[in-house]
Amino acid sequence: MANDSELQDRVDSMLRRAIVFSILWLMGIGSLISIVQAFRAKRIIDGSNGEVHGAGKVLWCFVVGGLGVAFWALVLIMVIVNGIKS
Repeated sequence: MANDSELQDRVDSMLRRAIVFSILWLMGIGSLISIVQAFRAKRIIDGSNGEVHGAGKVLWCFVVGGLGVAFWALVLIMVIVNGIKS
């Protein structure tokens, strides 16, 4: 099992990557990657008994990544609706 310092480094790395992907979006794929990384980091943080930190970054990834997914879902719905009307 990794020590707390190694876990913190791992979580920090995951969350840095997730924040970058949440900002870049990459046609919604970046937002999905951000959310997946946030879930993985949250699981580690929750299991660390308070030794590993990063809950604020996890929240950022959920919010910004979620907005990116919602945006592309809306675009997809609009495309489908416009295709049905044609």
